Amino acid sequence: MAALSLQPLLTSVLESLPPGPVEQTTLHELVKKGVEKARKVSPSETRKSQWEYLLKNEVFKLAMTEGKALQDSAATYYERLRSMLDVILTFTEHDECEQTFPFIVLQDLLETQTISSCSHVFSWIEERAARLTVDLKPQKGKALILLRSLNDLLRRLSKMGSTTVFCGRILTFLSGVFPLGERSGVNLRGEYGPTWEGVGELGRKRAKLGEKGAEVEEEGDAMQVDGQAQEKKAIARLSEKKEEFYNTFWGLQLPFSKAPLFANPDTFPQFKEAVNRVLPVIKEATAKERAMMGSRTGTVGASLKRKRDPDAEESNITEYFFAKFLTSPDLIDLEIADTHFRRQFLFQLLILLNHLLTFTKAAKAIWTAANNRALQMDFTLEPADAQWVQEIINKAMEELRQTTPNGRAFAESVSVILEREKNWVNWKNHLCAPFDKAPATFLLDGKKVGLFEATSVERVKMREPPADWPWSHGSEALTEIWEMGCRGLHDLENPFQPGDVKDFIKKIKLENHRIEMRKRALGKQAERRAAAEAAKSAAASPAPEKEPSVSPVKTQEPSTPTPSDTLSAPRPISAGSPLHPSLPAKPGLSPVKLSSTPSSEDVVESTTPAPPTAVPVLTVSPAPTPISAPTPVPAPALTPTLGLIEPKPDEQLLKFEENKQRWAWLALRTARDQHLQHFGKIGTGDIELLAQEIEKDKVERERLQKLEEANGAAVEGIDSPLVTAVVAPPAEEQGPRTEGEDLKMEEG
Repeated sequence: MAALSLQPLLTSVLESLPPGPVEQTTLHELVKKGVEKARKVSPSETRKSQWEYLLKNEVFKLAMTEGKALQDSAATYYERLRSMLDVILTFTEHDECEQTFPFIVLQDLLETQTISSCSHVFSWIEERAARLTVDLKPQKGKALILLRSLNDLLRRLSKMGSTTVFCGRILTFLSGVFPLGERSGVNLRGEYGPTWEGVGELGRKRAKLGEKGAEVEEEGDAMQVDGQAQEKKAIARLSEKKEEFYNTFWGLQLPFSKAPLFANPDTFPQFKEAVNRVLPVIKEATAKERAMMGSRTGTVGASLKRKRDPDAEESNITEYFFAKFLTSPDLIDLEIADTHFRRQFLFQLLILLNHLLTFTKAAKAIWTAANNRALQMDFTLEPADAQWVQEIINKAMEELRQTTPNGRAFAESVSVILEREKNWVNWKNHLCAPFDKAPATFLLDGKKVGLFEATSVERVKMREPPADWPWSHGSEALTEIWEMGCRGLHDLENPFQPGDVKDFIKKIKLENHRIEMRKRALGKQAERRAAAEAAKSAAASPAPEKEPSVSPVKTQEPSTPTPSDTLSAPRPISAGSPLHPSLPAKPGLSPVKLSSTPSSEDVVESTTPAPPTAVPVLTVSPAPTPISAPTPVPAPALTPTLGLIEPKPDEQLLKFEENKQRWAWLALRTARDQHLQHFGKIGTGDIELLAQEIEKDKVERERLQKLEEANGAAVEGIDSPLVTAVVAPPAEEQGPRTEGEDLKMEEG
């Protein structure tokens, strides 16, 4: 009676369903309203069983109308069935039914519905797989019911024909839902499939062939014609050979289906003999088919017959028909001539031969253990037999490549399948070790933690913004090349062109200009600083009655050599200089330093000591930069007795001086190869004087060249018969002329 109280609520939910596919949110709202009403009228102890009884009753009422409903409208029936299954799943998600209830209903439906309806039910299972498999634990609960239901459905389906795709869908679904090492999908005991029962009509065919032979003998005795008798004997021998091949070929199916037969010592020799008889026939059929295909496609000339299009066969790459073996003796020739039949036989042969290779002494020593005795058999493949097996494998693979169409692609697929099968066999031989691995653990502060906790500190550091890269162009080498002025590969391909000495003089003058500008800026800063200090001291101290007598203090700014100083002043010479004694030191060997020893002329002591509040004023004036000026003395370090602090050398001035020294060095290095003879004339390394000497030498060479050209032209004029005038020597060789001589020459 309690179930009758929930019946109106369920009827209301089902009647509220809209036609067509119902959205999940709409269905959840309807079921939620029905559940809330049911909690008021039914106790919680029996409410689940009541809902299950009512829902299952509604499903079976609908399933009973399958035959009539499919005749009227199949689409409507399947739509109602899917909606009912959705309602059951939604009630389960609201915890109004047990978690195994949907799978129990599916199991009953798959047992009572036709194969066509089961296909639609399974389509619903595939679409709702994510909701059905929530918290699915293998080997317990709803997982076992689902596995049992689908295995029962597989037994109902045919392994060949139209349901092959349906079988593949079920197996694919199971492999995705259950883990790879699930025991239900593993043949732990090493059981083989059904054993080959032999050819059913073999005895009847033998009797029939015997009757034909008897009739042939009787007719031969009656007619007593030697020619006809020989012909009939040939037919009888051909029939015997055909029968023998027929028995041999189909006899191979027994070891194919039951490998433990090789434990019998007589099995392998018989198998070896049978394979050696069948393979030549397979090869002959393959060669004959290829020859026929070649004759069809290679004929030349016009023909009225429609030719066979080879592309039509190439297009059916993915289509393959799995036919059940037909064992009639009359069909053996036609089956051998069929490409798919030969491929099927060769594939079976390769599977068995690869299985036999796992029973060599070396292979058995790897996987044989006391725990997997179910997979073992009392058989060992000898080395000679193993060599024969390998040769047959190579021949069978070659036959697969020669078959048409797409023999090479089919052979490659078979090779991949067999290689994967080896891995599966190895896994089963090692008792199906689990694939799952334990998560990585790390020891942190004496505790084992996971990867996330162990790398928390490193991940925080990785999220911090990276530091500025020291190289502006990616690497130190690229940055250095860019600063050298290279802007492309063509700059690196061309050799280094140092330039002329005049170019370096321009760069030295540019550095001198920068030094002057920097000195002026420093002088202005010193003046402003001194004025500020003086104003501060004057405001802080009282006005004195009498101004103390302070003698002026002569200060000198920290000066830097000017361009002309660098060119003409003496420089320190590194010992063993390979160029010339007058060359300056190489940049970096003698860095520019400010001397700390004051000159006697720089500091003048005052007779009257300065007051403690007095601040000396440093006057900075730009020094002239003649080219031949002597090297300036570095700024002295002012003594503490005068209350002054030693000035810190300016980094920019030091850098400019270093650049000047570098340009001077490069100028001398450039002129070393061609103008080394002038190095003795430039004193202590005056670059401007060196440029003047080079220019004089250039002018002199040009003058001599012009003189030689003029003398050459004169000699050519004397040798010519058309010229009778006498060429006078150049004016420089004739000596000075008087005014009278010049007038005479003009008159003449």
